[in-house]
Amino acid sequence: MLFRALVPAILLLAACSGQTPASSDAAGETVIEVQDAFVMAPLEGRDVTAGGLKVLVTGQAVDLIGATTEAAERVELHTMAMNDGVMQMRQVESFTAAEGEPIVLERGGNHLMLFGFSPDIQSGDTVELALEFRNSDGESQTIIATADVKGLDD
Repeated sequence: MLFRALVPAILLLAACSGQTPASSDAAGETVIEVQDAFVMAPLEGRDVTAGGLKVLVTGQAVDLIGATTEAAERVELHTMAMNDGVMQMRQVESFTAAEGEPIVLERGGNHLMLFGFSPDIQSGDTVELALEFRNSDGESQTIIATADVKGLDD
């Protein structure tokens, strides 16, 4: 008899416990979504490579202020520009993502630079990137993203 009384309550709780979509900002909090993270496999004999990703934000704007990975000794945020036919890469302190203005880090553009990349990691593997974000209140948040390791032809 008690079981029959509990079944409707359990079903009602299950129906109300659906996940909130990633783009929801119902609680007034910022939602950060990382997509398409990748790292290029370094050229033979090299331990420096590049990576990229896309960061979408719902709510307050955030700055990507750093990244780390166990696959490399150091990760830097870089811009890339062509000036008089010469590629110029520069380390920067941050990239900003706001609603409708994602951070896009990619080959041939702004990107991650990884130094001391492990020679044991090959195309087809995955690595974890710990991405550090900061909002305008100075609060930091770290998000772990899984990045595909790609070859030059990928």
